[in-house]
Amino acid sequence: MQLLDDYVRFAILGDLPYVVDLSKKESKALGFIPKMAYESAITGIKKGKRWSNVCNDRLAVIENNGDLVGFCLASFGNPNSKDRRGKIAQICIQEDARQIERGKHLLSKIIIYASKIGCLNMGCGCAEDLESNIFWKAMGWKKVSNRKGISCKNTWLETSKRIINIYHYDNPMQYRLFD
Repeated sequence: MQLLDDYVRFAILGDLPYVVDLSKKESKALGFIPKMAYESAITGIKKGKRWSNVCNDRLAVIENNGDLVGFCLASFGNPNSKDRRGKIAQICIQEDARQIERGKHLLSKIIIYASKIGCLNMGCGCAEDLESNIFWKAMGWKKVSNRKGISCKNTWLETSKRIINIYHYDNPMQYRLFD
């Protein structure tokens, strides 16, 4: 079911206060991503001491009746890799607007975009103690493993005792109905 009153688009800098505020409200579920990362996903330029100043992430927002009701931060893997896999870093619908169809609509637009740029495989992590695991399973994503939680400062070191379920999705054609 496509929601005719919802609208998904890539975020603009004016959306940043909403995204940061919602991410703070949902920090237990989302973890922490600094404001600078959201800004980089909008502008395409990383700031600070990085190995590259190019940002491959995108931030999408969903509106309902002209009001923002959620966002999705995603990366799309190395364009030169034969095993290119993107990642949903965060997806969130504000509490008073939550519907599985709204989340599906937002996720679908990201998956369609990913497939158009050649990223046919996606992954995500979801803390084992969150109800969000129901969403990922309902979307057809498969749990492939788990790991410990990581820090936003070093995305390779598992610094938390929290168990994170790892999901993969390898069938973007299912989402074509939202195109």
